[in-house]
Amino acid sequence: MSDKVATALNSEYNSLFNMVRISETTRLNRVEHIVGSGTGVLDFSVEGESEYYTWEESEDADWEIEDASRVENIEEDRFIMYPAGEYFTCEIEEGSEGVRDGSVRCWSESE
Repeated sequence: MSDKVATALNSEYNSLFNMVRISETTRLNRVEHIVGSGTGVLDFSVEGESEYYTWEESEDADWEIEDASRVENIEEDRFIMYPAGEYFTCEIEEGSEGVRDGSVRCWSESE
């Protein structure tokens, strides 16, 4: 595991109690990387923020990440995606109350 991946994963785990849960439709700009899992959880690291933004849906959730330059730690429980440009922009649609049917669409942009 690279030092950058280890640092990102450690930051993610250390901020578990300081994360922001996404509970409404949201647009995130300047997303530096996305940490994901096969359980339907995506954590977004936004430039200048000390906390991750967390989206949690079902395992078969509707999410699409375009323009990722690389994915690290793919063989593990948690993987990390980096943008092809400087950042990702992500549009997150929150699901219906009590129903896990939201969606995420991210693409890479340079600023």
